[in-house]
Amino acid sequence: MAIDSQCNHLNKVLDIVIPVYNDNPYLAETLTSIFKQQSPDGWRFHVYIIDDGSEVPVNLDIPKENTSAVSLLRLKKNSGCSVARNKGAYAGYGEAILFLDADCSLAKENVLALLLEEYVKGYDVCFGQIYAPQDDFWAKYQNEVAAERAARFRSGELSSMTTQIVMVEAAIFKKVGGFDERYHFGFEDRDLFLSLINIGANVSLVEKAVVNHNDQLSLSSVVKKLYGAGKSASTRFIEKHPGEYSRLPYAKADVRYSRKLWVSVKLVPVAFLRFLVSFTDCLINRKVLTYIILKWCVKYVSGLAYLLGTKEAR
Repeated sequence: MAIDSQCNHLNKVLDIVIPVYNDNPYLAETLTSIFKQQSPDGWRFHVYIIDDGSEVPVNLDIPKENTSAVSLLRLKKNSGCSVARNKGAYAGYGEAILFLDADCSLAKENVLALLLEEYVKGYDVCFGQIYAPQDDFWAKYQNEVAAERAARFRSGELSSMTTQIVMVEAAIFKKVGGFDERYHFGFEDRDLFLSLINIGANVSLVEKAVVNHNDQLSLSSVVKKLYGAGKSASTRFIEKHPGEYSRLPYAKADVRYSRKLWVSVKLVPVAFLRFLVSFTDCLINRKVLTYIILKWCVKYVSGLAYLLGTKEAR
């Protein structure tokens, strides 16, 4: 049964929360993939699009038969993904909440059904998996990262996944206060998962529940996020989860955890980082080096960006 406005007799509701900032060319594809979903008996869905203070308000082009299944909420100013996701989560009334990124379309028509099947088994948090369908360097890189996250999850690191696709029981989400709104971007997902796990949430990974990550990445966009996470979000995460942070790879690229790093990073200007980003992006686009070498370059530049961000941490 697809999502439609004729499901009022059903008694279980899944709220789908999608934050958006400025124009997202993939949002229409994401919504179309939701409208095609098969819903298990007894369930209906409602989608909450949260316009996070976009410079030009987000406009939706939705088929008439689906308009009643979608609400568009606008924030007056850009407040970050934590605030936006909370706004959508608390606006709904569903038994469960699915957090989904605007550039992540559901790969098959049974993705939500797979997650709900796991949820009704007694799992409070159900992660899906992401897949980058593009045939390029960044697709391969993202897919390797996704596989590594899943491997860490299976080995016991239950907070290793992301909010690109995750279903959470509404009651337990609200019990921990939702996303910590002091995070603008970075670490807010891991912080939430740790908070849920710490109060006893049952967590599951449904690897067949796949979303296609349709965004076209660049090293400049990746570096911008990592620099920002090191500069601001990391401080809040360390305050709340010092032991967890010290075990993460991020701590190895944090000047607060190494005097040698602090001394060496003082000699590295941000202008040098910009040069490395531009140069590496050029190498990736021209495909002049092997994937292994480019991957090493990306990891080095990304780590340096996070390191420089921690130097400015407050």
